[in-house]
Amino acid sequence: MPRLGEGVFIIKDVARILRLDYDKVRRWILGYWDHALKEDCNYTFGDKGSKAINFLSLIEFYTFFKLREKGVSAAQIHNLHEELSRKLDTIYPFAIGKDFFVENRKRKKLVFVDFAGALWKNDKKEQLHFRFLEAFLEKVEFNEDNLATRFFPLGKERNVVVDPKHQFGQPTISGTNIRTQTIFNLHRGGETTENISTLYDIPVDQVRDAIAFHQSAA
Repeated sequence: MPRLGEGVFIIKDVARILRLDYDKVRRWILGYWDHALKEDCNYTFGDKGSKAINFLSLIEFYTFFKLREKGVSAAQIHNLHEELSRKLDTIYPFAIGKDFFVENRKRKKLVFVDFAGALWKNDKKEQLHFRFLEAFLEKVEFNEDNLATRFFPLGKERNVVVDPKHQFGQPTISGTNIRTQTIFNLHRGGETTENISTLYDIPVDQVRDAIAFHQSAA
């Protein structure tokens, strides 16, 4: 069951926040996570018609989804997840700091890359590069334990944040408790950005970012 401060995201939320195809997200969450990963962690909660996940599962899901899109088998993803869980002592190894994922020649923290290479080296496939994760992980904020805490779907320089400690993780305007959906609903209703800015006492650029987030997800 969800716990306060961990966030609650239904399938539609996952697809919208991560900009992924809804049908594929639904198929993966309902058809894979509840079966292949059950021994690692109970990822989902709720009944089949309204399955939901928490914030750390949301962050992990992007990695699962993209690896699967690149042809990595479900079994291989599961093995990698299991190995990293043991190595890093966490049930959410795909939600750890970017230095573990992205090839960094200076720091040489290649835990994810090294494990993946070892697990998949006998597949006779071209080497799988993990640069596709870099842009995504740049949008994630990590705590002192190197675990994901907040996600900025438009990038950290913009004013939309997914924070499990605010509004159950629904996108809000950074530094406030105002849901972006509230702002977007007013915009769709005909209110100008200037009027919305005055009503909520927030800068116009925050209003525009909230609107842009929902327009880009449409």
